[in-house]
Amino acid sequence: MLKCICALLVTAGGCIMLYSIMTFLKSLANFKVQANEQKIFADWIYTICMILMVFFFVCYIAVDIIFLVADTVSMTNLLIAFVFVFGAVFVYTMITMLKRMSTTISKKTNEIIKALVNAMEAKDEYTQGHSIHVANVTKLIYKYLPERIKNKIHKTRLIDAAVLHDIGKIGIPDNVLNKPGTLTPEERLMIEQHPMLGKKILEPTSYQLIGEIVYYHHERMDGKGYFNIPPEKIPLESRIIAIADTFSALCTDRIYRPKKSYEEAVQIIKDVAGTQLDAEIVKVFCTIPKKEFENLVRFV
Repeated sequence: MLKCICALLVTAGGCIMLYSIMTFLKSLANFKVQANEQKIFADWIYTICMILMVFFFVCYIAVDIIFLVADTVSMTNLLIAFVFVFGAVFVYTMITMLKRMSTTISKKTNEIIKALVNAMEAKDEYTQGHSIHVANVTKLIYKYLPERIKNKIHKTRLIDAAVLHDIGKIGIPDNVLNKPGTLTPEERLMIEQHPMLGKKILEPTSYQLIGEIVYYHHERMDGKGYFNIPPEKIPLESRIIAIADTFSALCTDRIYRPKKSYEEAVQIIKDVAGTQLDAEIVKVFCTIPKKEFENLVRFV
């Protein structure tokens, strides 16, 4: 009887440890890239954690086999079995706590991003909801991209950059952003500085790499963008966001012009493919059914 209890306890501990390993791997998939980008952890730490967990799991199996083949077991063996099962429970508890902490931090970060975007869009009634719409259009473009291009992109970073692409407008005076008439050369220069301001806002944060994408989102394939960056230096993510941003802007009423229809917006994007926008990604954009755009959270 004692033998069966010991084997059962160790088996339960082994199952808990296995579940802990699976939970760890799942959490790692969601967290590892962000942690490495922020230089918080190194790869070797994850490797050591996984090696130790697998080692202990093998120990559980070995001890279980020993108990099963042993002729008799003592009260000392029962104590060992309890230590094994409670050890597994401890590991699972710690991993669960860390997972919840990571989820909470991620949620708070998203709330901060939302607050920043709301603060920026509150300055301009004509662009309220624009950042979310650009992010949703960006997701659609990513969805239809061929795998060879998807493999070059970090999806989470792409979407975060799409949401934050206009964050630099916080630093633009309201009277310039909302000016109904023609902008002066000085005012136009102020507007064109918003990608640079966005990069500076994000640079000292863990979103530094996103700041790089934001900086290039108004560059053109003919090199005549805001900062005259040559096309080969424009990140792929920035090229995608440029198309999403252009489409969203065209389909929105602005202080200086009424919105375009879906058909008109698509045609304008086709017309500037290769000069303003990346021709290959524009081709992908044009394969997306109109219904997909109409199903977005915001289509104006």
